[in-house]
Amino acid sequence: MKTKLLTLSKSITGALSIGILATQMAWAAPATTEATAMPQAEFNQMVKEALVNNPEILKAAIIALQENEQNKVKEQQGKSLNDNYAALFNNKMDPWMGAENPELTIAYFTDFNCPYCKKIEPLLDRLVEENPEIRVVYKLVPILGPSSKEATDLALTVWQNEPEKFAELHKKLMSRPSRLDSEAIAKVGKLTDTEEWLDDTGKSVETTINTSMGLMREFGLSGTPALVFADQIVGGLVPYEQLEKQVKAALAAKRNK
Repeated sequence: MKTKLLTLSKSITGALSIGILATQMAWAAPATTEATAMPQAEFNQMVKEALVNNPEILKAAIIALQENEQNKVKEQQGKSLNDNYAALFNNKMDPWMGAENPELTIAYFTDFNCPYCKKIEPLLDRLVEENPEIRVVYKLVPILGPSSKEATDLALTVWQNEPEKFAELHKKLMSRPSRLDSEAIAKVGKLTDTEEWLDDTGKSVETTINTSMGLMREFGLSGTPALVFADQIVGGLVPYEQLEKQVKAALAAKRNK
């Protein structure tokens, strides 16, 4: 954090000097002319002394800059949410669990080989069970190798042809503690009576994957798991209490509109 602050300090020194000059000029005579303009060297010295004698000025400026950048990011995310609402929450090609007519929908970006996704899955199951008014939409993004793609192809193909078998297939693929391989995927297909779809991936599956991958890029998501709902983006594995609190707040906000 210290290194980050120092880097930021260097980047804003020029902008900060203007603010300090304005403050110093307010302390000086009420008006200046070209004839009485402050020499550059004197001005630079004044800036230096102000920073040395009042380091809190720089700290406050850095904090303000960080807050401004965060606000810009949040504003851009809000625009992205509005522009991509249907693709995020209402893509009929995406598998889902939970409410038929949800009050709140959570877009869940996940990969079958992601160890953190395997850990967050029980939390999402619990969340849906304890909050029957929400829906979780699976955005299957095979970013962790060929076997991720193979498992995703099978899962989406099953969803589009025999959706009633998706939940069991998904659970078994996710329950494997280590990375998947073709043999393990084929075994799961046999156990769930979905092996006929192992080599029958349609164009619609590729379209669904590409759409989800594009949404990841749009929201700047660098990995899985990631959750998008209401105006919030939650990246990584988070405690259930935190997740539940954020979901409850999002539900309350929607109900109070």
